[in-house]
Amino acid sequence: MIRKLVHAARTWIRHRREPLRLEFVLTDHCNLNCKGCTHYSPLAPKEFEDIDTLSKSMMHLGQIAGHKIRRAYLIGGEPLLYPQLTEAMAALRLAFPKARLYIFTNGIALPGMKAAFWNACRRLHYTIAVTRYPIRFDYDAAIELCHKEKVECEVFGDRSMADSFFRFPLDPEGRQNPRMSHFKCYNFGCLSVIGNKLYPCSISACVKHLNNTCGTSFSHTPADWLNVSDITSVKQIKALRNRPVPFCRYCILPPATVKYGPSRREACEWL
Repeated sequence: MIRKLVHAARTWIRHRREPLRLEFVLTDHCNLNCKGCTHYSPLAPKEFEDIDTLSKSMMHLGQIAGHKIRRAYLIGGEPLLYPQLTEAMAALRLAFPKARLYIFTNGIALPGMKAAFWNACRRLHYTIAVTRYPIRFDYDAAIELCHKEKVECEVFGDRSMADSFFRFPLDPEGRQNPRMSHFKCYNFGCLSVIGNKLYPCSISACVKHLNNTCGTSFSHTPADWLNVSDITSVKQIKALRNRPVPFCRYCILPPATVKYGPSRREACEWL
């Protein structure tokens, strides 16, 4: 019992001390088809965030919290598919001039990226964060390409290993304890900006794709996000991160580890 209490206290302290980071979602569309994707990319239409709305959200959050943000990310889906990627990169650097900036990618599109992209990576000091997947793709060559282009590259995760995927199931009845789900959350701190809204995690932010495709009815309340334009302090952002939101009642934790596989676009992959 004492060990559990000590562990809980340490987890609580670690969560609140964790530096703020922001993830700006460019698209949920992807060039992979991964079963159980937490952005529901296999179900997402081929749509892209409006660059003007995206830039305004970046600038506003930069003005409010830029001094507290050590890292910011451009993510997807697959962000390299975003048609106005270099504009988004420039907007994020303008908003967060001192932060470490990353592009999270599965790497597949890297060999086909144009010179303008590589120039922007160097000029704006971006790091390419590659996640390996168990697919027929030469990741070593893609990483070497980054080095050749003199762009910093990190392997963010190796999902090519057996049972290296997490399945994050949702409870359609919303019967989970939101405090416990939040406390045990594997996505803690993954603050996701989509359009003009800030969500505490991508699952909540992107669940509309599951609803639209599979007929589920996971719902939100205004307490599940913040309108970016309404944010006036870092305290509001930390409160969204550090406290459970109503959507947490859907999350079943801990997640299960599963083998990688293609999505069949079936609700059971996420329920």
